[in-house]
Amino acid sequence: MKDLIEIDAAFCNHYSSLLETQRAISEELEIYSFDLNKNDITQAIHNRMLSFWAFNANNCKDLGRTVNTVASDFFTETCLFFFKQVFKQRGMEVYSEKNILKELSRKSMRPDISIWKNHDLIAVIELKVSDGWKRAGMLNHLEERKKNIQKIYPEIFFGAIAYWDCFRNIDNDLYPNYLGLVIHDNKYNHPSTGRTIEEMIKRIIEN
Repeated sequence: MKDLIEIDAAFCNHYSSLLETQRAISEELEIYSFDLNKNDITQAIHNRMLSFWAFNANNCKDLGRTVNTVASDFFTETCLFFFKQVFKQRGMEVYSEKNILKELSRKSMRPDISIWKNHDLIAVIELKVSDGWKRAGMLNHLEERKKNIQKIYPEIFFGAIAYWDCFRNIDNDLYPNYLGLVIHDNKYNHPSTGRTIEEMIKRIIEN
C-alpha cells in the first residue's frame, strides 16, 4: 500500500513540472510569428485564466473554503509572459513592478507592466482582474495615475487591461488604451467583449 507521500507525489510532480513546460513554450515563442491582426494573444490569456479558475475556484469549493484564491498575481504573470514574448522580438524589454522613478527621485512607482527600449520608458500598463473595491471610481483612479506618470514621461503610452470588463460604459475613444476582455454574466457564459490586447500592442508600437 502506498504511503501519504507516494500518493501525494502525483500532485507535486505535476505542479513542479509546470516550470519546464513554461520554458519550453517560451522557447517556441521566440521564433513564433505573432499576427497582431488576430486575437490569439487575447485568447491565450483568456484560456490560461480559465485554467487557473478550473483548479483554484473548484478546489476552494471542494475544500469548503469561502474565499477564492487571489487571481490578480496569476493574471499579471500571464500577461507579462505573453507581452515579454511579443516585445522581445521588437528589441524591447518588459518588466513587472519595476520602479519607473528610481533614476529621478527617492519616490517609488511600480506599474504592473512597463515596457522599455534602450532604457527609455515606452509604455505603462495596469492590470485588473475586476474593478475591485473602487467600482465606479476605477476610471478616475486610472486617469489620475496616468496624469501623474505623464507629468514625468509625457510621451508614453498608458493603458489598462481588465479581465472582467469594467470599461463597458466609457468613451469608445479610450479603446484600445483601456480594454476589458470578458463580460461577467453567468446567464450568457461570460461572453467576450470582442476587444483585443493585439490592438493595444499595435497602439504601443505605433506610439
